[in-house]
Amino acid sequence: MMDAETESVYEERCGSQLGDEQHEDIADVELDELRRVRRALLKMNQGMENVQRQIKYFNSNVSQTTQLLDIWVRVLSQTMHNQGYLQNPEWHGGQTDIAQLEGLVQRDIQREEEAERKRRAAEMEREEREKEARERREREHRRAEQEAEARTTQVRPRGVGRRPPPGPAARGRGAPTRRGTQRGSLIPPATNSRIRPPR
Repeated sequence: MMDAETESVYEERCGSQLGDEQHEDIADVELDELRRVRRALLKMNQGMENVQRQIKYFNSNVSQTTQLLDIWVRVLSQTMHNQGYLQNPEWHGGQTDIAQLEGLVQRDIQREEEAERKRRAAEMEREEREKEARERREREHRRAEQEAEARTTQVRPRGVGRRPPPGPAARGRGAPTRRGTQRGSLIPPATNSRIRPPR
């Protein structure tokens, strides 16, 4: 049989061993719970990734559907446009349209050429008017010069540039003859021979 001291030491050792075993059990339980939570989070993450891929696929399908709808709308619009042409009694085919377009282009070209001709004609007419105005001014200038020269010629005295008639001394005779007297009587004095210019 063991004494009391030995029993107390044995009980202490057994109690410490039991405490360590309980602590390990609790840690194992908590570790299992954390692993379960981790697995749940991983599954949730995988589910979100799957949802994201499905959303991308849905968006791609929506984009393709929109493109197909746009193509269908254009085809329908072109079909209605063609149907309107076919039902129009005034439409006579594509060749007629081409001929009409060529006629419109030719008409535009003719309009441009006509406008260019009118512009050139107006420019030539303007140059002709300017030339006539210059010639008219030159004629008026020459006429004014001629009139001024004519007035200057009329104002000049009659006795300027003429030789006086010879007197009796120049003839070598003492008495003036009848002819010389008559010529002398016709010639006015030198002091009164100046003509006043017209005002």
